[in-house]
Amino acid sequence: MSEDPKSNGVAPTTSNQPRPEAISNPTLGEVPSPGETTPPTQTLDSNLERSELLSRARTFLTSPQIQNQDIFAKRQFLLDKGLNDLEVERLLRELPVPRPTIPPRTYPQPLPSNLPNLLLGLMRLFSWVAGGSAALVFVYYHFLLPRITSTSNARHSIKSHHLSLMRRLTASLSSLKESQAESYSVLPRPERYKEPSNFAACNSIGGVLQEIEKNACEMENIPPITLIRCGIADFNKDIEGDLAKPTTEELFQHLEGQIPWLISEDGLKYEQKLWETLSTCLLFIGTPSLPTPSANGEHLEDQKPTRWTYEVPKPQDPPPLLASLANLSSAFPKTPRQSPYHHTLQTLTDFTGYITTQIYLPYRGHSKSIGFPGAGNTFNPSEEEFRREIRALKGLVLNR
Repeated sequence: MSEDPKSNGVAPTTSNQPRPEAISNPTLGEVPSPGETTPPTQTLDSNLERSELLSRARTFLTSPQIQNQDIFAKRQFLLDKGLNDLEVERLLRELPVPRPTIPPRTYPQPLPSNLPNLLLGLMRLFSWVAGGSAALVFVYYHFLLPRITSTSNARHSIKSHHLSLMRRLTASLSSLKESQAESYSVLPRPERYKEPSNFAACNSIGGVLQEIEKNACEMENIPPITLIRCGIADFNKDIEGDLAKPTTEELFQHLEGQIPWLISEDGLKYEQKLWETLSTCLLFIGTPSLPTPSANGEHLEDQKPTRWTYEVPKPQDPPPLLASLANLSSAFPKTPRQSPYHHTLQTLTDFTGYITTQIYLPYRGHSKSIGFPGAGNTFNPSEEEFRREIRALKGLVLNR
């Protein structure tokens, strides 16, 4: 019985597979044809040979070289060796089921490498960067750098010029200060505690008030030195000895009694100025008073109020420049002081005398005869101009 090759899962033979006659096995001998008759001894021998032939065929089929061969080629080879179809089928069934052949591994063809394109892109990038850098360097060195250099040099020159001007200014200021110090050394120094002339003449609080009413000024404009000085002077009039020097409380009470404005709000602020002047001015000298005896005849050492006195400032010596100017002015001869209208009065007197002489003179004609006194008199241009001015003034006087 024949078997379909597709039922056994074996692919049909191709042209490159060996043909049945190409498969040979030395282990398999020639099998006699079944039609021949043999004796019993020969039959036994033939059975033995048959079994040996089957074992050889089984060994042949299980060999690794034959397992992968085509099934039809195996069948045809076994039939050619003297085996019948049943034996061949039985031998083929005894064979282990062939495992499915694993197709050879096939890998996809690798993609072409991107390294050349990457290197080409990098080269292009570097070329663009190098070209751009070269262009920027060219623009910088040919256009920007000269302008930056010129601007920097201009700023440096301006800065140097400013520094030189500042040095010159500093030198001129130092020389000016030195010259001012030399010039001011010969000038009179201003008095530190100088009072205004109108208040310096006051010797009492009443005189200060009269000066305020006379000039219509406010109380705040009174110099604190003047007010304190007049207050101390008023306090010293009727008292002698150490008690003639007022204490701070007595002085302010006396001032408030004479000037009620000091009790007001603005007056209290002005009293603060008075106290600052009294405590800081060098013209007012404060001395502790003598200890006052108690009722038991003991002296109280703790109670020593300060009493104030006014010291008249000493006149300052005139500076050498003023002294030399005073000596120079005294050396000149003194001219008599004349009235500012002296020249005008003298001119009018002369003019009146001239007019009088001209009025009472007899008339003189303009004859050129030799016998007349005025004949032949000629005047120069300046005299003629003077005569015309006199006539004009005479006309103005007569027309008034």
